[in-house]
Amino acid sequence: MIKTTFFQKSLLLVGFFAITCASSVLDLYGVINVLYLKADRDANGIITIPELNGVYQGFDVNHDGTVTKQEFVNFWQLLTHQTKEHSEAYFYLADLNDDGIINSKDLAPLHHVFDLDGNGNVTAKEFGEKWMGIIRETPFTVLFVRSDVDKNNVLNKTEYNNFFISFDTNHDSKVSKSEIETAWTANGFADTVKDSDILFDKLDNNHDGFLTSQDMSHWFNVYDTNREYIMSYSPF
Repeated sequence: MIKTTFFQKSLLLVGFFAITCASSVLDLYGVINVLYLKADRDANGIITIPELNGVYQGFDVNHDGTVTKQEFVNFWQLLTHQTKEHSEAYFYLADLNDDGIINSKDLAPLHHVFDLDGNGNVTAKEFGEKWMGIIRETPFTVLFVRSDVDKNNVLNKTEYNNFFISFDTNHDSKVSKSEIETAWTANGFADTVKDSDILFDKLDNNHDGFLTSQDMSHWFNVYDTNREYIMSYSPF
C-alpha cells in the first residue's frame, strides 16, 4: 500500500489549482477531493478539529486567525470559478454562528456537522457525504439571500412568499415546474435539478402546477412554529 505524503498532497493541490485556473469547467467533486487532501494531513483517514482548522487557514489571507467573507469568497471563486452569489452561499453555510467570520468558534460545530455518526471522528466517507449535502443546500441559501430584501438574516412573510420570484421569467406572479427547472440549470444548480422537482411537488400545495404566493403562505404558516412571523434559514 502506498501512502500519500503531505508533500505529494501539496503537489496535487498545486496541480489542481493550475488546472482549475486554466479551465472554466466547474468540478465541485474535484474540489471536495482537494479539500479532503488538505484536511487529512497525516493520511490516517480521520479529520480532526485542528486538521479542519488547517483547511480554513488556507482562506485566511492576512493570517489574523479569522476568515472574512471577502477572503473566503475571493479564494472560493478562484478555486471553483463560481459566481460571487454562489461563493457567498458557501461562506454562509460555513459561518455557523452568523457572526460574519469563520474562526475557532466555528470549528467544533463544523466538525460536529461533518461527524455524521456522532462518534467524534470525521472519516473520508463522512466528509464526502456531508459535502454532497452542502452542494444540495447551496441553491436554497442563494434563494434565501435573494429573498432577504432587508438583509436581516430572516424572512418575513412577504419575503418568504417571493422565495422563487426570481424564477418567474414570464412575470405572471407564479412559477411553473418548467420555469423552476430552467432556472435551476441557468443559475448553476444543474447537479441538483432533481431536487427542484421534489421541492416543487412538495410546495405546490393545491397541485395546480404552479408555485404561487398562496402556496408559499401556506408553508410559511406551517414552518413558523413559534408564530414570530419571521423565518430563519433552518427550515430550508
